[in-house]
Amino acid sequence: LSPSPDLALSSCPGRPADRLVVTPREPLVPFGGSTELNCSLACAGGKVEWRGLDTALGTISSFPTHSILHIRKATVATEGMKICQGSCHGQHYQKTVTLKVYALPDTLRLESAPHTPRPGHAAKLSCSAMHLYPITGVALTWYRGHQVVENTDFDFEETDEELYNIVSTLSVSGTEVTEGVEFRCELTLHVGQETFTQVASLVASTKAVTEQLAALVTSTGIPSTARPVATTTALPPGPSVPTRDPTTAREPNAGTTLDVAAVTNPPSTMPAVPQDLIAGSPLPRVATTTVGTGPSVGTVPSEGTMPACSLQIWSLPPTGTRGRALRIECRARCSGNATVSWLRTPAALSQYREESAGSSSALRLDRAEPWHQGHYQCILLGHRAPMVSLEVMVVDDSSSSSPAITMGTAGSLLGLIVTGAVSRRLWKRFRS
Repeated sequence: LSPSPDLALSSCPGRPADRLVVTPREPLVPFGGSTELNCSLACAGGKVEWRGLDTALGTISSFPTHSILHIRKATVATEGMKICQGSCHGQHYQKTVTLKVYALPDTLRLESAPHTPRPGHAAKLSCSAMHLYPITGVALTWYRGHQVVENTDFDFEETDEELYNIVSTLSVSGTEVTEGVEFRCELTLHVGQETFTQVASLVASTKAVTEQLAALVTSTGIPSTARPVATTTALPPGPSVPTRDPTTAREPNAGTTLDVAAVTNPPSTMPAVPQDLIAGSPLPRVATTTVGTGPSVGTVPSEGTMPACSLQIWSLPPTGTRGRALRIECRARCSGNATVSWLRTPAALSQYREESAGSSSALRLDRAEPWHQGHYQCILLGHRAPMVSLEVMVVDDSSSSSPAITMGTAGSLLGLIVTGAVSRRLWKRFRS
């Protein structure tokens, strides 16, 4: 008969079975974080040790009366039951604890299409969160004012790290959008005895829409980096749209659509190229998805036709270099308002400098590192959630060794030519 994991394997009179103590009793560690499990035995000359294959996921420091299991950079594989065994004067004890890992994003993203809900007009709201775990403990609730909205479903996908990205879309009719009404998205994560909650909200306002239109007409400089993402009840600012002389634009290669729409341009004017495309630099890789049945990318729908939207993602430069700047941009092309959101990044979103304007969002890095290499994914909100993905590579900087390699190769080639010429002349002289 096998003993219960939390009972002594054997006991003797006057010696309590709970003399083996493990702290904390319900260990919880954030994804990528660290913790320590301490197993102690109040017995002079006793022995304590952590057992089991799971201990290979950490390091152990052992002492005469206690043993510490160190967990570093916790992953999903780190969680599970941990077993500690101890012995004291021939008596054996065993205790178990279950380590739980959780992951919670820095912010909850609540976005709207159009950018700010306008009273009397229908809108689509999107609430998204990245890198969540465990998915079984996630609950998402929509509120209109203080009233719970029935639609609380969300879509999710698993990442390579066994974490989850979720997105929930709520469509509201014009009658539901009234002046000053607050729409709120609440995310709750239950892990063991702990509960984590994040809330994001935005407010419908006619005044905000008027201010957006004014900014749209008067903007002539660099676009604002503010994006319609709300993590508090404050009204999110509207985007600014840059203007640019279309005659100075350089045309990209065929099939590549990298545009910043100018307010002063007529609808038929071809878009300009982003300022990031420096003369002589290679054009970035672009991944495109087309939504709807409208015209193909690069054309403008005529009046009366169904407007089309396309979503594009690219990186500048196409391949990142360690220690150098890198930019990954996602852009939507629609006849109306459009909002894009990042659904997946190799590193936490807080590691990037996010810049948004109009229907585009860019992630900037001053110094790219290997952990920025991987899968990037963005989503177009309000259009049945289409997504595009891009695999970005980050390589070591080999420019310093390139001149030496080039000179060495040239020198070797010149040496072969000279050696061949001398050998040929000596061979001719020998034959004569």
